[in-house]
Amino acid sequence: MLLNNLYQLMLFEANAEKSLNARIRLIKEHPIFEGHFPGNPILPGVCTVQIVKELLEKLVNRELMLNKAGNIKYLGFINPMATAEVQFGLIISDSENGGISCSATVTAGGNVVCSFKGEYFPLSSSHIQQ
Repeated sequence: MLLNNLYQLMLFEANAEKSLNARIRLIKEHPIFEGHFPGNPILPGVCTVQIVKELLEKLVNRELMLNKAGNIKYLGFINPMATAEVQFGLIISDSENGGISCSATVTAGGNVVCSFKGEYFPLSSSHIQQ
């Protein structure tokens, strides 16, 4: 659903379901930017992680659940008024637990603003940690 119309997918280049280059355009009129933060809109970090999940779901063509997240580093802010287009680079592999491991790099305005590593399972999987 593209995070309730927060963004538009502009580019989706998959390489044999093991890597992905994607570009999105943030919809700067989206109501989330009115509250985060008034007068100085910033894409919430949790939205960045959700966009990674949505892009990964499109790549593997199934619904996923984030099971583990580690090494999330925010190195900058994404202001949709200054930089509406954001690049996502995903590299995926099979995880030790039978899920999907994903490393993501998020770039805005030529600068890496986030790096992320996560493990995902299909929603119906019994591997999900409690």
